[in-house]
Amino acid sequence: MNKPVMLQGTLILTPLLGTSDSLLKALAMWLLSLLAIIAYGLSSQALRPWFHPRLAGLASLLLAATLVSCLSLGLQAWAWELHLALGIYPALLSLQCLLLERLGAFERRHLGTSAALLASLGVGLLLMGSLRELLGNGTLLDHLRWLVPTASELPRLWAAQDGLRLATLTPGAFILLGLLLAARQAWSQHRSAKPN
Repeated sequence: MNKPVMLQGTLILTPLLGTSDSLLKALAMWLLSLLAIIAYGLSSQALRPWFHPRLAGLASLLLAATLVSCLSLGLQAWAWELHLALGIYPALLSLQCLLLERLGAFERRHLGTSAALLASLGVGLLLMGSLRELLGNGTLLDHLRWLVPTASELPRLWAAQDGLRLATLTPGAFILLGLLLAARQAWSQHRSAKPN
């Protein structure tokens, strides 16, 4: 799975930037990713012996699209507003499943790397979702009523007009991601330069 290392990072980039404008959307996208990728990995390994070698690609595509469509329909039935807010990003999970399979992520020897990739997706989504929602709206879990209709509205940490609107937009996500990566790089250089 270490063939195209950059491809692994780009799998994370699209949902990270597109769905992390609120903590709830980021959390939902991570949970959908976990469900889709785990279900695809298990079912593709179980069904692989019955796939004809010449039709294996088509069968994998149909399997990924079916699983992601079922997840999307479940999300529509359970939380319609959240489904609308996530837009096209849940549908892109089938592409991630296919690319992960192509990279060999579902083979036994790469399961640790795959788990680390899913964990880094979760950490990235939750961190970006929290920071973008806090900076842009001054809230955390603002639309919790999408999942729990009886939930009361959480208080704002500051007025909406005082928030940094750019943080909720995709260019702001790029800027914030760049700042976080620069901070991580500076931290790792500082730790490696420190004498033991």
